[in-house]
Amino acid sequence: MLMRPRATLVLMFLAAGALPAFAQTIETDPLQCWWRTSAGAVRVGEEFQVVLTCAVLETDAATVIVDQTKLEPSVVQFAPFEVLGGLHGADLRTDLRRFFQYEYRLRLIAENEFGKDVPLPEVKLAYHVQSRVGQNAAIQGREQSYVLPAQSIRILSLVPGDAADIRDAPAETFTGLDRRTFRANLLQSIGGALFAISALLVLLALVRLFARFRKRSVSTDRLVSDAAILRSAGRELAAVQRDRERSGWTAELAARALTALRIAAAYASGRPVARSAVTILPSTVSNQRLAEADGVLMVRAGWPRTKRVAISGAVTPGSLSRERARVTTTARRGETLESLEQALAQFNAAQYGRDEKLDDTALDGALAAARAATRRLKLQQTWIMQKFGRRQVTPDVAARAWSR
Repeated sequence: MLMRPRATLVLMFLAAGALPAFAQTIETDPLQCWWRTSAGAVRVGEEFQVVLTCAVLETDAATVIVDQTKLEPSVVQFAPFEVLGGLHGADLRTDLRRFFQYEYRLRLIAENEFGKDVPLPEVKLAYHVQSRVGQNAAIQGREQSYVLPAQSIRILSLVPGDAADIRDAPAETFTGLDRRTFRANLLQSIGGALFAISALLVLLALVRLFARFRKRSVSTDRLVSDAAILRSAGRELAAVQRDRERSGWTAELAARALTALRIAAAYASGRPVARSAVTILPSTVSNQRLAEADGVLMVRAGWPRTKRVAISGAVTPGSLSRERARVTTTARRGETLESLEQALAQFNAAQYGRDEKLDDTALDGALAAARAATRRLKLQQTWIMQKFGRRQVTPDVAARAWSR
């Protein structure tokens, strides 16, 4: 039967000197224990769990000291049940109580207990009350005994005969609570870290979005891309080549070639080209006449609303020569600068020289060199060159990308 001893704890508080002593009596249970099983009925040899929970008094005035050595899983015996193992969970504390808990794994190996209620054996716990008085002095009370409440297990039956109620599912143990608390704290830490990482990624995305808008505004100010300008210069030189094959070299044709050549030479030397939007172009003035008059190249850009941009470059053979001498360049870039310098000198002589007769052979060679250099410059502006860099792309790969 359940034995629940009542103890009357008399706490003596002594003042210093000759102050009178007085006593305060508190009636409470110094120790309470209860069992809980994972099953109300088991088969012979079936493993089940038994949990023992105890609450002891623990205040500033009095503390109950329990001898728990007999409850350790490696020591305790529950004949005729066999102890397979167990563990001792962490203690929990409240203002007036300290709770400790033991979990045991048991099984019954017997041949004569079928259909019977097999009780757990009686276990006695020794304890004593330790009282505190003035100046933190401790008074230890006499040793007392506490008999654990009885608990029966039905063998091959649904409910033991001495059961007073229907047993619920096993409750969460202290160890399980500790595991859940640790898991909750771990998941909370991981969630906080992931939230911080997501906030950082959102911030980076906003920065990149802002930078993209800024980049778009810059490209809008530039009106047209460098690749489009070089393509237009290459098409203009090809048109000059076709017109030269039909009618021969003229001053107007040399001026058109010189305009496109100056733009290509500006890119080769790393100098910017001038861009200006042409909003209204008189119907009586063609692109060719505008280029002959002002030395500009008309470039169409944008879709579906096409805009016209006037492009011009200010480069001389002397500036190309100084650039080639000033900067340590690769052999390919030095060759490009040298060919553009010679071609520009030939077309300048044809445009501004005193000799009215044009040297067709020299201009043909200059035009061929200018077209070859422009093709190389256009290749440098392709997406594959811009993405991976000139040194990381082989000539074969670059040629295939340009042919596409």
